Amino acid sequence: MLVSRPSRLALPLIAALVLGTAGCSVLEGFGLGTSTTATVDAPSTPDVTADAGALADEETPASETVEGLVVPTCDAMYSEAITAAFLDEERVPRGDTSDGDFGFGTTNIELVSVLKNVRKDLKISCTWYLPASESVSVTSVAIISATTRATVESVLGKTEASKQEAGGGALWSIASTTSDISPDYIATEAHFLTEITCPSTLAETACAAWVTTNYAFGESEPLTIDAARQLGLYSN
Repeated sequence: MLVSRPSRLALPLIAALVLGTAGCSVLEGFGLGTSTTATVDAPSTPDVTADAGALADEETPASETVEGLVVPTCDAMYSEAITAAFLDEERVPRGDTSDGDFGFGTTNIELVSVLKNVRKDLKISCTWYLPASESVSVTSVAIISATTRATVESVLGKTEASKQEAGGGALWSIASTTSDISPDYIATEAHFLTEITCPSTLAETACAAWVTTNYAFGESEPLTIDAARQLGLYSN
């Protein structure tokens, strides 16, 4: 069935997935081609400056043990049951899509902006899609400050999302994020927010975990809850 006018944020992601998979496997579609090796003189060792120290403070050394919640890899995002169901449907994993302007677990422009501003090591967005269709799901996990959580819930409160207390946190669900654009394009969205102990890499006194899924032509709530359970965030 042809659909009309899907959401502006969802369209570029769908188009990128369709073009990127034409005649290729999911891995072959992202090759960088053959590189040319050039011989260059070894650079001289630069002087150590205050900026270098500041940069070191912003990044976590590889040897440092992180205490508290860490974001999962896309391979570990869902339970074995959900992953098996996706594979049975011949859905394809796209990996982390949180580096661009779309490919997040929400299509709300304000919330996308919030996710984009979360530090890279504190977020991930994992995409699965069904080839030759417009069915795409994205689940994002982010570790945020309590202040950012308040911003997220303020934005959700201005939408048509329903809210319920569940799993030790707040579960927000939107039946269709595109109801005002096209009745034929259905994308559901579900957000779970819960208080957590701040990880050692985040200089905040109060933190929250945010798990959100946007699913075109699918139910987002089970994916959000499953991902939250995998992280030990959803208590029932």
